[in-house]
Amino acid sequence: MKVKVLILALTTLTALVGTADWAADFPLSRSLLSQWQWGGSGQSQTLLKDRILDEGETEAAFRARSLAIREKVAAADLEGLDTWWRTRTISDPHKYLLPVILARLSLGEQYDRQQIWDILLGLDEGKPDLYHFRSPYDIRIFFLFRDTMPKAVKASYRSMVDSPRVREWLEQGTENHMFMQRISGLALMDGSGFPTPLPATAATNEAWLRAELNKFLTIGQGEFHSSTYYGYAIAGLLNLYDFADTPELRQLAKAALDWYAVNMAVRFSWGTAGGAESRGFDRGTWDDSGLSGVAWIWWGDSLTQSGVEGLTPVERMDRGVTRVALPAALSDYRPPPQLRAIARKEIELPFQLKASHPGYYSYHQDNRFWETFYVTEDYSLGTLIDPSRSYQVKGTINAQYATYKLVIRDPKGQNNAVVSLGGTYHSDMATGRSPGDQYVQEKGAVIYQLRLNPQDKAADVPGRSHLVLPTRYGKPQRYKDWYIWRIENTFLCARPWGEQIDWQNQVSEKYSDYQVLAAIGRNTAWITDITSVDDYPTVEALQQALDQTEIRERSWEIMGQITYTSLAGDRLQMTYQPNRGAGLAQINGKERVLDDWAVLDSPYVQQDLNSGLLEVFSPPGNWRLRGTLTGPEWE
Repeated sequence: MKVKVLILALTTLTALVGTADWAADFPLSRSLLSQWQWGGSGQSQTLLKDRILDEGETEAAFRARSLAIREKVAAADLEGLDTWWRTRTISDPHKYLLPVILARLSLGEQYDRQQIWDILLGLDEGKPDLYHFRSPYDIRIFFLFRDTMPKAVKASYRSMVDSPRVREWLEQGTENHMFMQRISGLALMDGSGFPTPLPATAATNEAWLRAELNKFLTIGQGEFHSSTYYGYAIAGLLNLYDFADTPELRQLAKAALDWYAVNMAVRFSWGTAGGAESRGFDRGTWDDSGLSGVAWIWWGDSLTQSGVEGLTPVERMDRGVTRVALPAALSDYRPPPQLRAIARKEIELPFQLKASHPGYYSYHQDNRFWETFYVTEDYSLGTLIDPSRSYQVKGTINAQYATYKLVIRDPKGQNNAVVSLGGTYHSDMATGRSPGDQYVQEKGAVIYQLRLNPQDKAADVPGRSHLVLPTRYGKPQRYKDWYIWRIENTFLCARPWGEQIDWQNQVSEKYSDYQVLAAIGRNTAWITDITSVDDYPTVEALQQALDQTEIRERSWEIMGQITYTSLAGDRLQMTYQPNRGAGLAQINGKERVLDDWAVLDSPYVQQDLNSGLLEVFSPPGNWRLRGTLTGPEWE
């Protein structure tokens, strides 16, 4: 079997390489750049086969994914993009042009290099600001191609560590902005060999990275599991890992990358960023977010999958996803091997994760958000609790929280179903954290409530909550007060409360691919319960099971109290708190206490609050990352 897979990998790579230069065959790591770039094509094919045989199937598949990403990014109309940004007011043109430049350069002589260098130099002259979305690609271009770039281009990079430009590496922004800019700048200052008149710039950025890593390993991360921005932050860290000369800096980068990879792996759900997140809401399958693009590079399947119809992930990815995946495709970094089985959910299931998160920028405001994540062979479900009741409509966070996300696995691996449930203060798609959203979850069951207080009404919080799911699964079946959908190998059961319950086959014209079940009124509430078709093969069997569940709602109108005994036999109770963000809850008779939650607590990943120790328990073996005063240590 292994021989057949290896032959398939060789065949796939050969077809993709075609007449490409040797530099197209593999990512251009700094250590192998000169060796790979100038090899003849005949020798290249021999070396290619030898490398695959030596590195094994996993690494061979990684190389194939890398090449596919680079070729797709490189195929963009670079000249058209250059005209586009010059004729419009585009604040961040590098974000769109530099990935194409980097991908084309990585493919050897397939593209006119002089034209590429001319566009790069003109881009720097027209937009000299060293801003965040520029940095990850710009610095990687320098290190990979510094020996072959024209003198004028090299001089431009030299000026980046001289006054006054060097000061720009200290700019602020959101969390991912600083990882992109500060850490890429640190890589340039440490690895280029260029002297700088302001050495405190590098020292300050190193101190910031140490502080961030210390925060991760003690209280967690503010921009936790962001499907939109994880890939960008990772790109900055990859530059430091690949190109820093100082071993201690490379270790800092590796520790931060490992922490990101662990958090990605434990929640990743068959191509979708599962669970709660602070900035984003991934609804795709390998192809809709920067996080999933990076995950495909690290843990994806081969380019061809026997028996699976449809397009491959890279064929479905838009250019926004591929450009975020590009730095990982060109890096020597690989996540700890213990994470692969967890990321691909090739482990014993189900399991439940509980996690806590700090305030967004804070190094001391721990246990400010609480997450529950449950995953089976057929679905994953995550909820997020926020203790505040905020009416903020601008900024980086409130509208970007994913507070309820159900990911149902598509057995064909093409299109997972993603479901949201919540208020509509920010979107009819029930994304973003609406004031007053309150959840309690145990395994696949959730109680949700939204009850408007006077402040909510003054802020025009809508008196409605939405359950949103793909239209392709059709109209729900009714059974008593339950609404039931058969979705792949699961049943989604929903029991809403409100003055009016309304089903629409489209959320809106804009979101025509999604249907909505709406609960309307000043007070609304839901129970959702997810179960496998393997447990209840027919709707009739499910209905009989629903009859065995218990709902107590007599105190709901006055007190906002609902009790539910789920299909799995768990007893959940919520009493709504009208002036807070988190309700009072009991699970199986035990009061839910939030302020003692660990950063990560599951059978496979653990990190106690303030411990400085991240542990992974995986079939390939255990793994530990410990933070110390002098730097990270691995056990």
